[in-house]
Amino acid sequence: MESTQVIIVGAGPSGLVLALTLAQYHVRINVGTDNILGQAVPEGLLQIQPVLERVLRDAVVQSPWCSLRTGCTVVGRPTEEPPSVEYRDDNCRTGVIRGQWLVGADGKTGIVRKSFLEPCAGIRQEEGCYRYNGTWVAANLKISLPTPETHPELSLWELGYTPQQVYDLFWPEGWHFCSPPGKPTASGRFGPHSERLWRHEFRQASAHETRDVQQLLWEHLSPMITRECDEDGRKFQSSVQFPRDCITVLRCEPFRFTHKVVNRWYDKRTILIGDAAHVFPPFAGQGIASGLRDAHQLGWRLFLLTDRETGGPKLIAGVNALLDSWASERQYSVQDAAFFSMLMGRLCNDRLSVWVYLLLNLFMLLERRRLLPRAVNPQAHQERKGFTRASGGFFMKGKNGGSRLAQIPLRGDTKSSVLLSDTILRESRSTFTLLVIQNVSDGEGPYKEAINAIQGAEVWEDILSLQSIRVYYVDAASSGPLPQNEATRHTYSPWTEESVGGENHRIYLDRIGSSTKFVIIRPDFFLFAGAQDRLELDLCLAALKRQLS
Repeated sequence: MESTQVIIVGAGPSGLVLALTLAQYHVRINVGTDNILGQAVPEGLLQIQPVLERVLRDAVVQSPWCSLRTGCTVVGRPTEEPPSVEYRDDNCRTGVIRGQWLVGADGKTGIVRKSFLEPCAGIRQEEGCYRYNGTWVAANLKISLPTPETHPELSLWELGYTPQQVYDLFWPEGWHFCSPPGKPTASGRFGPHSERLWRHEFRQASAHETRDVQQLLWEHLSPMITRECDEDGRKFQSSVQFPRDCITVLRCEPFRFTHKVVNRWYDKRTILIGDAAHVFPPFAGQGIASGLRDAHQLGWRLFLLTDRETGGPKLIAGVNALLDSWASERQYSVQDAAFFSMLMGRLCNDRLSVWVYLLLNLFMLLERRRLLPRAVNPQAHQERKGFTRASGGFFMKGKNGGSRLAQIPLRGDTKSSVLLSDTILRESRSTFTLLVIQNVSDGEGPYKEAINAIQGAEVWEDILSLQSIRVYYVDAASSGPLPQNEATRHTYSPWTEESVGGENHRIYLDRIGSSTKFVIIRPDFFLFAGAQDRLELDLCLAALKRQLS
């Protein structure tokens, strides 16, 4: 019998991201899938899922900590604790792998939930907080640029349009939603700009009307690629249609969409993520996004619960606490995603009242003119508050715990190039990071306080160590060397140049708290707690130990 540490069934985005997250901690993973190029769900609303999966698979294959087995079908689970799975490969040979943890990332009809957890643990997908059922036709299109040579009959050339301007006119940036009258529609660009890919989705009244989906697509799309005027409302002499031979249909299929979520996220040593745990309608692109969040927030917890020597969990007493906090946070996050899907769904599926129509137009006008405050954006507001209102999460209430860090450009101590702020979290093998926030004039005092606090707390090194301390200089200039001290290898300051988005660097401290001096940060970008001085830091470290014991 083979053995590993974590068995992941399913090699879609969620399973692959979990594997790569665990590989960063040097945890051994076996990933099994029965379809080399297949997808468990239709392509993501904002990703090219086949390309995304290919990139992730390549990274998994290259990792010495991952073993990817394609063409394998899981047929049984001989034992629950520790979990083992029986599989059959494409040559009909059978085998058994035993692990410390089993993760089902095999889709909404996958074997882990349907065959293992439903019968023995009663875990099933139930209707979520957003009730929705509908049949949609979803198409992926690849657009080619027409030119005066290939399409001389196109009247836009006489108006001075370039091939790129023609493309931008008919296939504008962003995502676009149409509500009744007419079929509810969601469409827009996705993927790399150079690929010129377009996603087009529209609702059908019933599934039996989707037999000839290509014909339905062209019937619905043709009026939308016919223009009577330009982007400023100036009428053309006659209507202009984008050339159909410049549109390649990569995929066009009907899908039944609903919103469901599991009544429990794990049982004993078997855990569910991705579509195995929840499914979403298409309006807001939350399916894949939620699956990736599942994986990212589970990875560091499994690292702490996986023993590389004895085969048993490291934090035996903390198993349920860690997984229960993960389940609570994921349930809260899925409800947030469902709420956002509901808002977008109402825009798509319901006829808008006059007042809502006027408000939407005012909203878009203010946004185009950059007069709209960020706080009005419901998605940005939801991201900012993170898990602060969730109960049972892995953070300290009242200490900014649960807030989500912003991503900003930084400069480091030895590099002149721009870094992203998540670099702070990636350069340590410890799970958590202690960020010291100070001015240049503070010298080495705050850094040494952080050292003394960690040494005094006697925290296990895989959780927090002296090597996981980072220093963030609030007032360091954008040019010139950072102050030299013991922490020189791990010092950062905001990159304030507008050319790389540095004008928004203040949002980083806004989310942490202006008076905060020490921050314990989880590897998934959420704050465990913030402290204003050494005394509060000692209390936060003690709370961290308690939650892991």
